[in-house]
Amino acid sequence: MIRRIAAVFSSLGFDIVTGPEVEWDYYNFEALNIPPGHPARDQWDTFWITPEEGPERPMLLRTHTSPMQVRVMEKQKPPIRIAAPGRVYRYEATDATHESVFYQFEGLAVGEGVTMARPQRDRVHLR
Repeated sequence: MIRRIAAVFSSLGFDIVTGPEVEWDYYNFEALNIPPGHPARDQWDTFWITPEEGPERPMLLRTHTSPMQVRVMEKQKPPIRIAAPGRVYRYEATDATHESVFYQFEGLAVGEGVTMARPQRDRVHLR
């Protein structure tokens, strides 16, 4: 299913990007405006990892694929059209509707004139 979805985004001009599943806290939270102590962090039940560098550079199993947005924007100027599929991890109780590992697929489009609307020629006009 991931390959099929990626093929659709690719046909629309998106680059498919993947990244590390073990991620720095900076990319997973801070660079996305979720600093330490921010209430939004309570939404994520995170698997924390103690890196060799020590607690001053915390690492975790990524809780979403959004860190790829930051990584791409650090290296590339707009226009940007990416889709980021991948496994994500959340430390939560598993049951019939919840699992600690699942797949996420997200897109990012940055540039002038970017819109989610259909081009004018494709719109249906009702009278």
